[in-house]
Amino acid sequence: MEYIEKIYSYYLTKKQVEKLVLLKKIFVKKSISIKEFCEESNKTTYQLRNLLYEIEENINIFSKQEKPIFTIGKKNIYLTEEMKQEYYLDLFVKLRKTYFIESPYYQLLIYMFKKRRARVVEISNNLVFSTSYCYKLLRYLRKMLTIQNMPITLDKNKDTIELNGEEMCIRMYFYLIEILANNVYIEVNIRSAIDLLAKEYEPLRTTKIKHDLMFSIIENSVTQGYFINSDCSSSIEIFGHLSELYDETPVRKALPIRTEKDSRTELIYYYFWAMLFIPETVTEDEKIILGEKFIRIENNQIIDFSNSIIDKLSEKYELDDNTIHKLVYEIVVNTWGYQNLYLDKFMSKENLSLYLDSGKEVEAVVENSLKKSSLNIKNKGLFIQKMGQIIGSYVPLQKNEVLSIGISTLNHPEYISVIKNILLKIYNGTVLHFTEHLEQADILVSDGVLIHSENQEFAFLGNIHNTNDWEHLNTLIQTSIVNRCK
Repeated sequence: MEYIEKIYSYYLTKKQVEKLVLLKKIFVKKSISIKEFCEESNKTTYQLRNLLYEIEENINIFSKQEKPIFTIGKKNIYLTEEMKQEYYLDLFVKLRKTYFIESPYYQLLIYMFKKRRARVVEISNNLVFSTSYCYKLLRYLRKMLTIQNMPITLDKNKDTIELNGEEMCIRMYFYLIEILANNVYIEVNIRSAIDLLAKEYEPLRTTKIKHDLMFSIIENSVTQGYFINSDCSSSIEIFGHLSELYDETPVRKALPIRTEKDSRTELIYYYFWAMLFIPETVTEDEKIILGEKFIRIENNQIIDFSNSIIDKLSEKYELDDNTIHKLVYEIVVNTWGYQNLYLDKFMSKENLSLYLDSGKEVEAVVENSLKKSSLNIKNKGLFIQKMGQIIGSYVPLQKNEVLSIGISTLNHPEYISVIKNILLKIYNGTVLHFTEHLEQADILVSDGVLIHSENQEFAFLGNIHNTNDWEHLNTLIQTSIVNRCK
């Protein structure tokens, strides 16, 4: 079971998860083998057909289809009509939202996140569940939180149920489960006393929804008297530079917090949380400005860790000032997140295979710097991998990572320069290198047959006006780049 499907299984019924898995396979592959799917899922053909009919009925509740979405053949299941990918994604996330809303596990979990404590009779009345069913659901949710190794508990005190645990972990869980369930389809207005992104991000509705959801969770918590209880002394100087760049006054006024200490802690968490989970609100110029300020901070664990990595990378790679400052920003913000936002609990644990050739070298630098620091990082292996991926993406390509292209045309030699220039407009010159020594090329391009070695790829470009030939060449180049970056 894939990571995201495993997450679905915590909150949805087995049948709902099976429907989403089936729908995803068909949307991605356009057609699937009935025999292969039945063998993989341990289903009969009859059960598979029933799942498809039920999916059609579920989708028709929110989207009236003129034609059936699926065509069931003798051996395969097809999409009846070829539509844009966005159309199918829209159907998938709306169906997923429908399943979550119908799920009693999700309903009770969100209710407790909002209320924090409630009598069982209140839960029963508000969610229209019997008292015995409420207790059954609570037992399941307790087990699920334990399996996920979350520092969150559902405790019973007489006839009252209380949601307890690490405050930031509770908020993070609340936010991520809502994003998982709703995607961007939050159709009701979220209670939020502040509209920080209204003007700047009005065209990008998704960004505004993410912010409104995040801020409403913070508001809901502090209004009920639940504050972040954490020592942020090592973050104060870092936060000082954030407050210089961003006006904290609207946020401070919007949160009903009495003490300066609680107010400052909440602001620190708010800004770091937003930078990590709504990164599109931070421009590249702002990253450079903040990185340049951060790098000058002295006697700070996170900054010292960041500077140690930068020093080691600078010995091997030629990093310009802007790249260094962006790297500092990324290292500081992500490291802070791993220390304070329980990212080890919420980040996917899949094997990270997409690396630049320098990935392992960067990981080694991160690991050595981490050993010398006094940072408290849980799940260090995951942290090193994730940081290696982020940092490695900024490191300049080395010679052995550049893709070499050789072009030899038989019928249209005048097009060689045209092909080169078109490719250079699509791909950066630091990624592609053109060589006249065809035996040294990684990819050979020609309008005829070329004798070449087995480790060389070949792309036929019979006519520069043929879009199919260009698509094939483009796919081959992209695949080769990805493979070389692993």
